Amino acid sequence: MHLHQEYKKKLLVYSAENYNGYSTLPDFWSMNEWFDGLALFETQIGQENASRIYRGLFDNGVDFPANLYLDDSDYAFFVSKSRELLARYGEKDHEAWIELALQHILCRRDYIDKEKALFFLKKAILAEVPAAKALFYYYNNLGLLNELNREEAKAELKMLADRGDLWAIAYFSHLEVWTDQFEDVYEKIQVLKHSEDNKIERHYYESLQFYYARRQERDLQVKVLEEGVRKTDSKYCKFVLTEIKRYDSLPGDNLTTLIPAYLETFEYGITDAAVQIALIKLAEISTDVATKADYDDVIFYLTKAWEYNNNYAGYRLACLYLYTDIIRDIDSGLTLLQQLKAVDHIDAQVELAEIYLEGHLVDRDENMALFLLRHLAETEVPYAQFRLGNCYEYGLTNLDVDYLEAFSWYKRAAQAKLPQAIYQVGRFIKYGIHGENADLSGAIPYFEEAAGLNFPAAITELGLASEMQSPPDYAQAFVHFSRAADLGYPYANYLKGIYLEFDYHQSGQKKTEEAFSCYKYGAHNQDLNSMYELARCYRFGIGTAGNIDEAIALYRQAAERNHVQALTDMALCYEYGYGVGQDVYQAQEFIRKAVDLGYPYAYYVLGRYYLDGLVTQDSTQALQLLQEAVQKKVPEAMLLLADYYFFDYDQQGEYDKAFSYYEEAFKAGYITDGIGMCYEFGIGVTADALQAFKCYRDGAEKGNMGAIYRLARCFYFGIGAEIDKEQAFRYFDESGQHGNIYAKYFAGLQLLQGDGIAADLERAIEWIKEAAEADYPEAQFRLANCFLMGEGVFENEEMALGWFERAADNGHEGALKVTKRGKR
Repeated sequence: MHLHQEYKKKLLVYSAENYNGYSTLPDFWSMNEWFDGLALFETQIGQENASRIYRGLFDNGVDFPANLYLDDSDYAFFVSKSRELLARYGEKDHEAWIELALQHILCRRDYIDKEKALFFLKKAILAEVPAAKALFYYYNNLGLLNELNREEAKAELKMLADRGDLWAIAYFSHLEVWTDQFEDVYEKIQVLKHSEDNKIERHYYESLQFYYARRQERDLQVKVLEEGVRKTDSKYCKFVLTEIKRYDSLPGDNLTTLIPAYLETFEYGITDAAVQIALIKLAEISTDVATKADYDDVIFYLTKAWEYNNNYAGYRLACLYLYTDIIRDIDSGLTLLQQLKAVDHIDAQVELAEIYLEGHLVDRDENMALFLLRHLAETEVPYAQFRLGNCYEYGLTNLDVDYLEAFSWYKRAAQAKLPQAIYQVGRFIKYGIHGENADLSGAIPYFEEAAGLNFPAAITELGLASEMQSPPDYAQAFVHFSRAADLGYPYANYLKGIYLEFDYHQSGQKKTEEAFSCYKYGAHNQDLNSMYELARCYRFGIGTAGNIDEAIALYRQAAERNHVQALTDMALCYEYGYGVGQDVYQAQEFIRKAVDLGYPYAYYVLGRYYLDGLVTQDSTQALQLLQEAVQKKVPEAMLLLADYYFFDYDQQGEYDKAFSYYEEAFKAGYITDGIGMCYEFGIGVTADALQAFKCYRDGAEKGNMGAIYRLARCFYFGIGAEIDKEQAFRYFDESGQHGNIYAKYFAGLQLLQGDGIAADLERAIEWIKEAAEADYPEAQFRLANCFLMGEGVFENEEMALGWFERAADNGHEGALKVTKRGKR
């Protein structure tokens, strides 16, 4: 049965001459009995008790819960009947005209009639109803009425308040508390505190709590809110108390316990409470297993708040329809955004602009996007100014890149203290993007300002600046990177991870597990550098167990986004068959992409491929790539070119060219035995045994095995140093342990002869035999003599002859004579 039919029945009952069911009238009519009260009001509208019934129906917003859950048909009846009765009763009690005016603007959006609201409010003003003028100016300032512009309405309200009008003081304080003049509010509202009118006293508490909120005096604010609830039953004070509880909650707290308090305030007209209920319920949904039904309550509360003119609810509902797959309804989402655009809702217009730019939900329309952004930017919407700056910085199909224009928009947005815009101004100044000289010192104040607003990219820039100062302050850099990482900035997590892994900030401890966690967070949030570092951790077991499959998967993801190191590492993995099937063609494909992207090290790798003939042998192409790598300061390329000339790979006889490349690599801290050999043998430089010794020593200190072997020879033969057989053995032994066959031979010889070290025949034969088996003719000849003479082994002429033959096969002169091959 429809409401109007039920209402007619109630009306018949209350119209009966003998009806006495409500001999005692309630102060407020409950949600379930409200329409009983309305029917009684209609029958008693001309009687003495009409005033009490009226107040029980409409004071303190008790009519709102009565109509909140009505369907469209019943709500239409509610609107029609309540407005009809208020109009009739207003002739007797002019305060009802204020209620009637509000019924035309504080209703569902499809029933708003600003003209009628003005009409009845003006009637109340003419009848000199106390609150009428203040409400007229207040609602014009809020934009709910449109007879006066906002500033004009505010000025009129202030003048009325200055004349001592309590209602004007009450409403003006709600406006002034959000301005720079908020400190004045405290004194002005004291006159409201002891008003006999409960409504005015309620405004006192609501304004005072705002005042303490502005002063950031939380304890006093809470005290005022609690008193406001206790003394005036202020639903708004109760709503703010609930908001504070939500704000103070910790991660993991059960916010659903706040829903009853939010629901109570929502049912008295505070639609922001419905939004919070929706957001709490939304956070409870597990998207992995969610069904459409899980979103029913969320949609219900957002829809209800939207129906009662909460534009933010409409915006959130639109985003829910547009971006939640399981309930996606693009038409409904776009319709909501267009409705919000019609009322100049900023977030909705920005969202539409982004949608038109992205072209995912609708056909891409750059012109419409730019129209919306320009409109908002010109009306001083900072985010729109910032996004317009983005458009000019990076360009669009129909918009040329214009760095000066971009910089201009960033500056305008920065003036409104938009953190990301302040950061962009600093970035432009740091790099001179807008055509002026790069100026890090000029950028720092902007980064500091944005960092003060907790913008993580700016905090990260301060860390990078700490690295660049003289001397670098890596400890301070780490503090900045950590702060930005804690704010969830993926790139800062990458930088923090690097510091933790290598202890650049000199904490005294490398923390690889924490570094791994930072890289993992950054990679999960699509930071490219973090993906690469996480792959490296999985590959080499840094801070976690090694996992080549994870490493390769991450390398691929990073390579697909053109991370040059990932491309290079994928090439090397395919080259050596590490974690993937060996495939030289795939290796070359990946390394070519890295070269095309200008990665210096990739030039060296591709040059090596051509030099070694990994796919195609082409020395000309190899030398060109290696030369480019050298120009890009790649030490490995310097060493490879040096070796190319020193060892005469292509038999060009250009040995002297080797020295300059070895020298350049040496200066870069990359040392092999090559530069020492150039000094030792006078290749490309005047022979200098002392300098050769120094180069070998430097290379040995850096762990170069060739240099360690050569240093041993210096001590053994007295090249650039005094002969020191003990030191010689030390270095021969170390080099031999790493597989150098010549070092094994010399170490074995020393052990055999007790030369600078205690003799150890068993170990001596072991070393010499290893060198001999590796086809070193000197070792083969010596081993043959050992078997011949029984030195360290049992005499064995057959074994001796066999080793003499092998040495002769390798061209050893002594062995050739023993085997009489020299006479052939």
